[in-house]
Amino acid sequence: MVSKAFRRKRVLKRRSPSGKRVVIYKKRIPGVGHCALCGCKLHGVPRIKQRLAKTEKRPERVFGGVLCGKCVALVVRDRTRLKTGLASRESVPIARLKWIDVLKR
Repeated sequence: MVSKAFRRKRVLKRRSPSGKRVVIYKKRIPGVGHCALCGCKLHGVPRIKQRLAKTEKRPERVFGGVLCGKCVALVVRDRTRLKTGLASRESVPIARLKWIDVLKR
């Protein structure tokens, strides 16, 4: 069994110049962040291996690092329309209702 130090690392099997098989362990690079509503790639979320401060990991705005800018704008717009009475809960898409409820708190 592989030791604990190598469990979460990527395994690369290579052939060395002398002809021997060598196993190389590399750190995994974090994947690209995706929007929870539409699934598009999130901008401003870094993909690096080193440790970062909390404010460097994601944008500092409402739903930063979770929803893209377009979806945040839609959620805020729907919340405002519900609050003012211009729209009903039935007219808002079901997927956005969860985020509107979180925004109300």
